[in-house]
Amino acid sequence: MSDGSPARPPFPRAGGAARPAPLPERQAITMTATATDRAIVYQAAGDLRVEPAAYRLEPVRTPPVPSLEEARRRPSRLLAARLRVVDFTGRAEQLRRLTDWRDRPDQASVRLVSGAGGQGKTRLADQFARLSVEAGWRVRVARPARSTSRRRESPPPAGEDRDGLLVLVDYAERWAVDDLTGMLDELAGRERVRILLLARASGLWWSGLSHRLERDLDITAEAMPLPLLAASPDERLAAFDRARDRFAEAMGVPADAVGRPARITTDPAYGVALTAHMAALAAVDAYRHAESAPDDPARLSEYLLNHELDYWQDLHAHAGGLPAVDAQAMGRTVFVASLTGPLAHPAGMEVAERAGLAREPAVLQRVLDAHARCFPPRDQATVLEPLYPDRLAEDFIALLTPGHTDRFTADAWAATAPEALLTAGEDEGDTTPPYARQAITVLIETAARWEHVARTQLSPLLRRRPRLALAAGGASLVTLAGLPHLDPAVLEAIEPHLPAHHVDLDVGSLACVEALTGHRLATAKDPGERAKLHCELGLREGNAGLGDRAHASFDRAVELFRSLPASRAAETRVDHAWALLNQGIALAHEGRHTAAYAPLREAVSLFHQAVGDDPAAAGEGLATGMDALEITMSHTGRHREALDLAYLVVQARETQPNKDAGAEAGLGRAYLNLGNRLAQQGSDRQARAATYSGLKIFQRLAADDPAAFTPDLARALVNRSQDLSRAKDRAEALQAAEEAARLYRAMAETNPAAFGLDLATSLANLGTLHGAARRYRQAVERTAEALAVIGEPPAPASAAHRATRARIVAKLAYWHAHLGDVENALLHLREAVTLSRTLTPQDSLADRGGVARALMPTAFMLAVLGRPDEALHGMEAAAELYRHLVAADEAFEEEATMATRALTIGRSMDPDAYRAMMAGLRPELERVTGPIGGRTEAPVMPSSPRMGRVQPRRLSRRRRRT
Repeated sequence: MSDGSPARPPFPRAGGAARPAPLPERQAITMTATATDRAIVYQAAGDLRVEPAAYRLEPVRTPPVPSLEEARRRPSRLLAARLRVVDFTGRAEQLRRLTDWRDRPDQASVRLVSGAGGQGKTRLADQFARLSVEAGWRVRVARPARSTSRRRESPPPAGEDRDGLLVLVDYAERWAVDDLTGMLDELAGRERVRILLLARASGLWWSGLSHRLERDLDITAEAMPLPLLAASPDERLAAFDRARDRFAEAMGVPADAVGRPARITTDPAYGVALTAHMAALAAVDAYRHAESAPDDPARLSEYLLNHELDYWQDLHAHAGGLPAVDAQAMGRTVFVASLTGPLAHPAGMEVAERAGLAREPAVLQRVLDAHARCFPPRDQATVLEPLYPDRLAEDFIALLTPGHTDRFTADAWAATAPEALLTAGEDEGDTTPPYARQAITVLIETAARWEHVARTQLSPLLRRRPRLALAAGGASLVTLAGLPHLDPAVLEAIEPHLPAHHVDLDVGSLACVEALTGHRLATAKDPGERAKLHCELGLREGNAGLGDRAHASFDRAVELFRSLPASRAAETRVDHAWALLNQGIALAHEGRHTAAYAPLREAVSLFHQAVGDDPAAAGEGLATGMDALEITMSHTGRHREALDLAYLVVQARETQPNKDAGAEAGLGRAYLNLGNRLAQQGSDRQARAATYSGLKIFQRLAADDPAAFTPDLARALVNRSQDLSRAKDRAEALQAAEEAARLYRAMAETNPAAFGLDLATSLANLGTLHGAARRYRQAVERTAEALAVIGEPPAPASAAHRATRARIVAKLAYWHAHLGDVENALLHLREAVTLSRTLTPQDSLADRGGVARALMPTAFMLAVLGRPDEALHGMEAAAELYRHLVAADEAFEEEATMATRALTIGRSMDPDAYRAMMAGLRPELERVTGPIGGRTEAPVMPSSPRMGRVQPRRLSRRRRRT
């Protein structure tokens, strides 16, 4: 390595690595970096902010029902759900289920009501809100604060709502995930909160969100798909008749004279609530005009929108002194408003000009004023209130866009309007307008029902500007990837722009890659090419929190590489090694370190073979694989080998010629892991020096790029705190631990799936430091907070999650015992014992050892407090863990002997004598077990595919009949 080029370090053998001179001890640390917006499971990436999620809470408002004259001139206004023109009926079972959910004793709970547009989600939520107010609940509607200029209403202090707070969140799938999870986390801190989400989508979007809420925020999350309102012919007739009667009353028409559609009993489309209402409204309006209402439900929007156009034309002809524009200009303005949604006035003026509605400010203002007269804004500070209901707005966009075969007159202007709205000017660079998320989402939803919109609008736009798809958010990407008539080339154009990890996009990125992988696997015959596809898919699945699926994908990739003939071994060696590395790391992240050892060792061996032939491709893999392997070695009792390998990793990283931020981060993580290995061996001074070297690297990197390196900085601070605590420098240790907890708390607010366990560990360590200083009440508070963060183990829970919760619960019992709160100590000890018995000898030694080291001191304390039976219960669990631990790792010998001794004597000794004996053994216990805080390992999962990318064949559009 003297010339600075990567050499071929030998595969490590026990005791075979030369060790560098001890690293110098450093002095004070400075802790900087503030950030949060995170995104990932295996490694951090994405934008970081410390600001809370932006939202506002508003009271539920019901606008007045239109007058008879207005109803006749603009019948479509009567369809707005918030007007409640049609009485709410049916849905008794759904209301019962929602009421049962609301009245549970849980502190916080989330329920999703999902269904296609027009299914009746808003009406159901509105009725449930009214019933909840009658039951004593306070009801608010949540909206993203960024959507308008108004400030949010501050939630009242916890306890002010005697019966609870119900929050309604419409279009939940259109919220940025960090805003939505931040709001849910903040509201969940109240005494009693129910959050009702309404969304068209569920699927992958909901799976990812509910997983995070339940596992990391301890918020119960359930879904309730909304069935058809009227599935049978009789139900469809009844739904139509109810709506017809109310619309006829509103428009001054005799209801009995209005006939029913001929196909209502045979066409299931009329089972959708909005379709039944639109049919009834069209029938009433057609009677007024002595016309025939459309019998085809697909033509209802066309009929109602033509009458809307008549109203705009009449308004222009009889404007008087009011601002007026012709029907064509009004239609274009409605098109724009349906895409952008409400905007503050300056933004609305800019959008109107960009869309080509006018050029002169005075004319633009006249257009917006005329539009506001037709569509009064809910918020007086905004313009461009859209057409409601949403489905009617989407149909208007589709009908105004050329390419359909309906009789509605299209406007050539609409063919280019979306691109004009979403394409930045020359002086704006590659910026994305703030309304892009709303506009692209609406286009995607419209394209789901109108093929020509997908073909002539969405596909060309996204092929030219693929980054716009990312602005729509993860849920919309899922919908986009599932469009049956989308040109696959659109996803190919988007794929290179998908970030490696992003909290709002991970699930959508997976949907895109999954769709492309399906296409590519259908044509890829070569096992090596198919293996690469499975490996890339596994990385996306892991980022989306679908660990089991990721593991299966990596298994399939390894299987395919093994099926290749020996003649191709050299050609595919690096790719095969990356597949094995990912397979092993996936196992390690599940706490299955014993199973992870073999694939990780094989991966390192393959990288070692390849590094001489292709240093650039194999060098990073070798260092990453060695890092992963030494962690797994440590967790399986191979401490000497792990330490030797940790030194080798540091040496390899220090001599890498590449000195960019990624290489520096690799070196920093290697130092942190070396510090862990040295601490395990009792080499405290060297451990402090290694950890401090890693800390200094990440302080510098996080200052330059907090989005990428704040998680590493937090991990370094946790380990620095542990080192300082062992050195009895408790003040500095507490300072480092508090900074780590602050960073983790901010990151976990926006990505609890990635940082929930880390936050819990850092808070529990804070509790340990307070307890060591005899501040037992603060120790209880911090440890209880850690327990709240980690939540109940999900089903199924990983061994790492169960072990972390068991360790934290046992610590909480320990600190309660120090306060003399025996009942709470016993309550938590029982849970810790139950969780400890779910761990198996195949689970991580470090995880099981941490639980045993937390259980034994708690059992000692209860014995000292005069509760020998409960103490023996805890000691039995600790002794059982130690029995298996010592069989795998002799480092546990002294602790195991003490646990067995205390258990044996306790079973035969008088309780008072046992109490005295245990009190006398406490100093020896503290010497044997040491502090019960936890260190963190630096992550090693690659943040993006490291293998050679597949070069797919160009996917041709599938031909479909229009």
